[in-house]
Amino acid sequence: MSIMRYFRLIGMFIRAAIQNETAYRLNVVMRLLGTGLSLAGGIGGIAILFHNSGSVNGWEEAETLAVLGVYMLVLSLNGLFVSPSMHKLGGMGGEIETGTFDYTLLRPVAKQFYISVREWSVWPLFDLAVSLGVIGVAARRMEAELSASSLVLFLLSLVIALGILYSLMLLLSSIAFWYRGTYVLWIMGDLLQTGRYPIGIYPKPVKLLLTWVFPVGFIVSTPAEVLLRKSEPVTLLAGLILMLILFALSSVFFNRSLRKYTSASS
Repeated sequence: MSIMRYFRLIGMFIRAAIQNETAYRLNVVMRLLGTGLSLAGGIGGIAILFHNSGSVNGWEEAETLAVLGVYMLVLSLNGLFVSPSMHKLGGMGGEIETGTFDYTLLRPVAKQFYISVREWSVWPLFDLAVSLGVIGVAARRMEAELSASSLVLFLLSLVIALGILYSLMLLLSSIAFWYRGTYVLWIMGDLLQTGRYPIGIYPKPVKLLLTWVFPVGFIVSTPAEVLLRKSEPVTLLAGLILMLILFALSSVFFNRSLRKYTSASS
């Protein structure tokens, strides 16, 4: 199968998502309301955190606002296709539970590619625009100049973050092959909440936990630290190695889990 065919398939999935989701205008209002509430909650939390202090464990208010922007950016990118696709596979009412994964197995395309990019949602684009605005406001408050090199490193850190997040979501989704009716994708949503603020403000044991056990630090804080020039090159390298390891493990586990699938017709 040629690479261009893969890109054409992705284009078809995106067009289908636009047609489906824009058919309901009320969704636009609800999505904007949800984005506004999320932003207000994040900014309110920062205001409370810095109410009596100009900095917390070396993090200033404007820097923490930048972390909030990166957090919202990562969530919006995840919401575009990773989360919808993974929930369709192993979420509540997903293909594994209902047995409709039979039809996916019949598709003449690589299974991991197909289940990873087939579902898209256009509404996270609102969150993406807002997150970029938050990052821009934070950069202006810090009077920081974003050079071309720092933007390139930031984009690289975002790719690493999404790679780690995708791998973890694939691992959690694949568990449903072994224990049908088990929904564990909610774990990532809860864990990512801890990345709303810099992991540097947490006690050291929690920081280590959120870096190497549940790598929220690499998913959210590291891209923010790269943008703020607070990250060492070795951290980015460690994140890249972690992403490659997790991607390999999740791919192997997914393909191994396919053998556990019981067809709806069985």
